[in-house]
Amino acid sequence: MDWRVVFVEPVKMMLGKFAQFVPMFIGFLVIVLVGWLVAVVLKKVLVKVLVFLKLDALSGKINLSQILEKGGIKYTLSEVIGIIFYWLIIFVSLATAINALGLTSVSAVMDRMILYVPNIIIAIFILILGLFLSTFLNSVVVAMSVNAGISQANILGKIVSTIIIIFSAMIALEQLNIAAEIINAVITIIFASMGLAFAIAFGLGSKDLAAKIISDLVDAFKKK
Repeated sequence: MDWRVVFVEPVKMMLGKFAQFVPMFIGFLVIVLVGWLVAVVLKKVLVKVLVFLKLDALSGKINLSQILEKGGIKYTLSEVIGIIFYWLIIFVSLATAINALGLTSVSAVMDRMILYVPNIIIAIFILILGLFLSTFLNSVVVAMSVNAGISQANILGKIVSTIIIIFSAMIALEQLNIAAEIINAVITIIFASMGLAFAIAFGLGSKDLAAKIISDLVDAFKKK
């Protein structure tokens, strides 16, 4: 038996592969370390910029800060966005580092996840915009209702605000490609239900007026 073939050659092959792997692993660690440093720095810079732009004050006005607190999130909106971007950079760094190791299958999966990130950012933006519009239109509806002498002004404002939030959430979910067909069906049903409800309410509320108009027309016709 040739012991050189049995033992020496496999050991040499293993050492050769290990020698090839070491530089790739060092590159992996360097990429992860640099990515972490960049993530830490950019997170701090981004949070300071958002605080300077008064984003936290705006989130307080649209009740987003209260929503975060109710959800158990003890960070400001600026800090939440900073944390999201921090982990986004970490994730991109890991994907790049894994690609450097030659793990193509894992890298392909992470690349797909990275391509999904813009959808998440847009969905978050839609939710924030929806909260802002819901708060703004709530105030507008309440003010107009009070000026019109409507006693249930606050309820009308809450209804409008809730509808906008629901639709914003649905649009955000559709942006994330989460049950898009179901969401479209739900939106259609809600629109149809709202239209039917308004039609019934208008019909019931204006039946006396319609009866009076018809009666006046009949009287006018008889006089002729």
